Amino acid sequence: MSRPLHLFLFHGLGADGDDLAPVSDLVTERGSLAEHHWQVHRPDAPVAPVTINGGLPMPSWFDLVPGADGGIGVDKDTLAAITFDLQQQVQDTVGDDPFILGGFSQGGVLTTRLALTLPRPPLAAIMLSTWLPAPEQIAKPTDGRDPAVFIGHGTHDPLVPVHAAGKLNAFLQDCGLSNITERHYPVEHGIVPEELEDIVSWLQPTLRTPS
Repeated sequence: MSRPLHLFLFHGLGADGDDLAPVSDLVTERGSLAEHHWQVHRPDAPVAPVTINGGLPMPSWFDLVPGADGGIGVDKDTLAAITFDLQQQVQDTVGDDPFILGGFSQGGVLTTRLALTLPRPPLAAIMLSTWLPAPEQIAKPTDGRDPAVFIGHGTHDPLVPVHAAGKLNAFLQDCGLSNITERHYPVEHGIVPEELEDIVSWLQPTLRTPS
């Protein structure tokens, strides 16, 4: 029996796991595996009040609050708590199997943290339309991990400005990661077909040699 290769995808604020079905569908349909079979996980965020949305309850991995500069900030306690919960969930699910992480917006925040802090790193990490809040909470890896990373961002994003992609890229390099691809697309806060095609093409070299 072939060994599973797990794909975890974490959605954005107000969505659910099905929101990223086009990503997982394309990756699993077009991503050829020799000695593995895909096992896809698209968990739903808990429903909780979101401060910047007037306290309205909605699917949210962590709370978003007014930032000091008039922008959007994060509640560091809820961010740290969900990071810990997902670390346990991923470890319990994958065991010794290889895995890939991906996420959009809030889900990309979690993907970054998990890729850097899980005891065993992913083969690859996909970070879409996301940013780097509370970097001081992230323990930089010292084990030499260097998973392939894809950073995709819309040039017209009104919620998470495109310069956030460059800041994330620089932080990952500071953490010792070197296999980073950053691409920008003419879109607002969303994913375009060209981006999906780029993700599949980018992932192919990694899939040829999963551990």
